[in-house]
Amino acid sequence: MRRLPPWGNKMQLYAHRGYSAKHPENTLRAFEAALPYVDGIELDVQRTKDGRLVVIHDETVDRTTDGSGYVKDMTLKQIRQLRSEGERIPTLEEVFALVAAHDVTVNVELKTDRFDYSGIEQLAWLATEEFGLADRVVFSSFNPDTLVRLRDVAPEARIAVLTGEGHPDLVGFVERIKAEAVHAQPAFAGTADAVKLSENGIVTRLYTINNPNELPDTTEVDAIMTDEVELFRRMHSQ
Repeated sequence: MRRLPPWGNKMQLYAHRGYSAKHPENTLRAFEAALPYVDGIELDVQRTKDGRLVVIHDETVDRTTDGSGYVKDMTLKQIRQLRSEGERIPTLEEVFALVAAHDVTVNVELKTDRFDYSGIEQLAWLATEEFGLADRVVFSSFNPDTLVRLRDVAPEARIAVLTGEGHPDLVGFVERIKAEAVHAQPAFAGTADAVKLSENGIVTRLYTINNPNELPDTTEVDAIMTDEVELFRRMHSQ
């Protein structure tokens, strides 16, 4: 097994959609299974027709459940009737209730890059405050408008900019919205922007790394998101 790169002893592990290598993604079962191994969990949030926040990656329920249709066109009651390998799609509040007693960070990705759900930022922040998790929740999104609105709604919120391999004016945008981190693909590590952000105290977290050979040999990485939480925890412990 490959050893971790030089930064490995400081590397944090985030469970990508929970322990999704062994359990149905973005379900309470997957999140609970990940908790013994990780420093954080990552999840995705969509908004239902009746304004509830549910934890599911895709804009439709087709891939991960026994139903079909867009989340935005379904009420929470309709969503509740669906199953993913026997598991229900949880609400954001249900996940917060599960993790509240555990010392983990929660990365909430607001899935507004396809549908710019009205009010999703305020709803997510209200849920975070309700459970007293403001210091443990990091919000991210590929939609820059979402992050700008979130900063307006919650000046104290922890924010991460989601990107692939970086984009023009990434550093400037991070500074403008006072983000704490960039969440990016492995190819971003070691770039000029990654180095500059690290020098300015901005965290880089990489997604989604399931093969140890994909770990970059650079010092600008603070965390990885993985489906294979046990594998990387074992490596981390060596």
